[in-house]
Amino acid sequence: MKNRTTVLHGTLPDLKAYLVRSGWKLEPPVGAYEVLRARKPGYPRPLLIHDRTTGGCGYSIDERDMKVYAGWKKNRRKRGLPSGATIEERMAFWHEEH
Repeated sequence: MKNRTTVLHGTLPDLKAYLVRSGWKLEPPVGAYEVLRARKPGYPRPLLIHDRTTGGCGYSIDERDMKVYAGWKKNRRKRGLPSGATIEERMAFWHEEH
């Protein structure tokens, strides 16, 4: 769990929507740093996304969940979205209250 991949600012709502479309059930986050928790029947553990915004890094996802992350990135490409956050996604994130 020490190696993590960064989920960029502004892309969390798109990741949530992708998980719901893919059959994941969203659960309330636990703890101060968890921003997303999702479960899928047959998946060995919950998918957890942690907040790393204090260092300006965005959010982190465990490397054991790279297949889910790669599937989401592939889905973004198929929809014509960039791998990073779009300008609209960034603006929406930075205009929210944190």
